[in-house]
Amino acid sequence: MFKNKFFLLSILAVVIAIFVYSFVGNEEIKPTQSIVNKYVTTIQTLRSNKDSYLKKDTSSPIENKANFKGLKYFEINPAFKIISKIDKLTSGQTINISMSGGEVEEYEAYGNVIFELEGVKCALKIFKTPEGNLFLPFKDLTSNKETYGAGRYLDFGIDDVNDNQLTIDFNKAYQPFCAYNHTFTCPVPPAENFLNVSVKAGERQ
Repeated sequence: MFKNKFFLLSILAVVIAIFVYSFVGNEEIKPTQSIVNKYVTTIQTLRSNKDSYLKKDTSSPIENKANFKGLKYFEINPAFKIISKIDKLTSGQTINISMSGGEVEEYEAYGNVIFELEGVKCALKIFKTPEGNLFLPFKDLTSNKETYGAGRYLDFGIDDVNDNQLTIDFNKAYQPFCAYNHTFTCPVPPAENFLNVSVKAGERQ
């Protein structure tokens, strides 16, 4: 009798555990969705602020500001926010970068960022600016089709690197000013900074 009672109590405990786990699991979906919604709102705000700047600021590359309705963007996709590993290079290494106007400028190579995007293993060279920030120019399979042919950029602070890791958010990828005004000159990503994947995130043509 005692054994049967113990068996029944064990079964009851398992049933309760399954119920509680299911309940908690369902509750966990809400904050996850909340985080996604907050992230999307943040990106939308950044885009709205940039459009406002381009329409109003005197340093904007947009010539016909009166008819400017805002930039074109890919749909916000959290899957394009990834964590990369950075292999730092010896300080002081420089690389010549071609400019869209035909000239060449020297950039300090900070390291190589390594990550996986949509199942494709990727590597890009990241550069250190004279101001001490990080600059990541790249091209991908959308270049010269859906995005500017001379590439797109991402910017970071040096403090964004933690434990040799860097969070890269391609939803923040932007086209240089020369994409909107031919009087501007901008760096062209080196050949090694080509991604063999379509990065349908960030600014587009």
